[in-house]
Amino acid sequence: MPVAVRFGVGCADEVPEALGSRRVLVLAFTPATALGWRARWQARLAGRLVDWIEVDDGLSSLVRCRELSARVWPLLAREPEAVLLALGGGTTLDIAKVLRCRPVDGGMAGGVDGSMDGSVIGDFDRVERALRGQAPWPALALAPLWMLPTTAGTGSEVTRWATVWDTEAQPPVKRSFDEAFGWAERAYVDPLLTLSCPPGVMRDTALDALSHALESVWNRHANPLSDALALAAARRVLRTLPAALQAPDDLSLRNELALAALEAGMAFSQTRTALAHALSYAVTLEQGLPHGQAVALWLPTAWERAVGHEARVDALLAQVFEPVTTEPEGTADTSARAAQGAQTLCAWLQHLGVELDPARLGIADAAQRVQAALGSVRGRNFIGAVGAGGL
Repeated sequence: MPVAVRFGVGCADEVPEALGSRRVLVLAFTPATALGWRARWQARLAGRLVDWIEVDDGLSSLVRCRELSARVWPLLAREPEAVLLALGGGTTLDIAKVLRCRPVDGGMAGGVDGSMDGSVIGDFDRVERALRGQAPWPALALAPLWMLPTTAGTGSEVTRWATVWDTEAQPPVKRSFDEAFGWAERAYVDPLLTLSCPPGVMRDTALDALSHALESVWNRHANPLSDALALAAARRVLRTLPAALQAPDDLSLRNELALAALEAGMAFSQTRTALAHALSYAVTLEQGLPHGQAVALWLPTAWERAVGHEARVDALLAQVFEPVTTEPEGTADTSARAAQGAQTLCAWLQHLGVELDPARLGIADAAQRVQAALGSVRGRNFIGAVGAGGL
């Protein structure tokens, strides 16, 4: 995990000094202007700010990446040393990962006065084909990428991948950006920035962080470091989120959720996701359900199926809702407590208002979906799947 991470209240204020004399292009989520962040950053960056480009809320789709590339790439071509700084939630961060990938030999259309008019000839077509798996990646000029998450959940700031929705495909599908050049150079995880999240968004993004943690536990690619991070993150979300929903302005609780999201992000940066995520994407596309809720829907199912395959997994799941212990205990007792954890998780999620009945969401083929997902790329990462692990 090669990202240089800074964590703590107010650490985002270090960015202007860390930039030094370098110029910066900011890709920000739309509320940044109303929150006063745009004016503040413009004042602090002064002449180093190349442009401030805002990203509307919604899916991180190929269509939106294509539209934004027409504005971002001409600026990066003129300022090849500029840092691309992403300020926002998962949509903004994931789009920034794609937009840093500017093909180096694409034509640029100039205005009548010799200046760039913002259009890019054919460049995004080649990136789009690569994302769809239809062609190899072209030669790229990779912009330096710095991430400032405003939600506690995405993990994008410390992983090498992004979710890109192909809404033009029939049926629409999720494309995965997963490349060695997907890592950001720096991430500033400042809990102050998450205060902009309303309670609903805070809940859904925290559910995403919880899913990252649990999916790292029941993962074929887990290791002792990812296990430690995942267990700490899961316990932190479970302990903190109900209280944070009651006191959304409590910075100490936001700090805990931001730390949990970072821990979970670092854990699944090593393992990738598994069964619950494999099942979630269709629900988001079909029902429009936010990702955090869509993946939480399947967490109890995945938990139940994870128990009994490995002593390591059972031991970790047995401790998610209980005090961490290093004392030896019987295998049967550990598995029983791990199995009970699935029911405890159901009660915890229902207390937060999360729908756990697929039928109530119009999903009549839940069992068939689970079987199909077990054979998918992410499903094969799941400890209970048959066959080799996926990606």
